[in-house]
Amino acid sequence: MGRGWRVAVVVCVVSLSVLHGQSRFDGRWQGATVAGRRVALDLKEISGSRLTGTFTLDQQTVVIADGRVKDRTCSFRISIEGRTPSVSGELLGEQLTLAVEGVPNPVQLRRVK
Repeated sequence: MGRGWRVAVVVCVVSLSVLHGQSRFDGRWQGATVAGRRVALDLKEISGSRLTGTFTLDQQTVVIADGRVKDRTCSFRISIEGRTPSVSGELLGEQLTLAVEGVPNPVQLRRVK
């Protein structure tokens, strides 16, 4: 084997390690409800299965509770506006679709870069 081939293998292995070390959910997400209310999430995945962060609806920000991640889905609870709904999300590329308990329409969020 030539030296160039070994270098290419090392670069691929390092790249894969870096990619697997990054969470798909980490970061800031923004969007709006059908009624035009601004929604933002600031998320941090911990140990590959726990999720922490904040949820903002217009100007009110709350800490998420019981955050979980599995593959391309997440779930958590929030206490906001006198309610404590469960929230579930599905990740597709740079878009996160949230279904909020008691809310008929899903909320589409995009990752903020």
